[in-house]
Amino acid sequence: MADADRLIVQVLPAADSDAEELADLAAGLRAELLDLDEVLVTPYAAPAAPAGAKGLGTLAGWLVTQFGSLDGLRAAVAAVRGWAGRTGRTVEVSIDGDVLKLTGATSQQQDKIVDAWLARHAPGG
Repeated sequence: MADADRLIVQVLPAADSDAEELADLAAGLRAELLDLDEVLVTPYAAPAAPAGAKGLGTLAGWLVTQFGSLDGLRAAVAAVRGWAGRTGRTVEVSIDGDVLKLTGATSQQQDKIVDAWLARHAPGG
């Protein structure tokens, strides 16, 4: 899968968050994203660890979405944004290392930020 078609989603931990809470939050966000057309969602797998190393197979609070079009990307970002607003959590989304942080900014502020970020990932952009 091309990185340009992968949206990495991370629910950022609060000061008192643990891995179980982040996993639960990511599961709720994943359920919402799975309702979208043109978007596939999977837990984000941790990079391969050396043989014998102990660690998580997936990173708590992280998801990978694949989208088939700019409309799919827009729908995924809108769903994440809505979820972040309802839960009061901060979520980072990124494509090819270009990160967008979705927080409690006003709707108008977030519209401008999201539109500029999406424009950078439009075909031919």
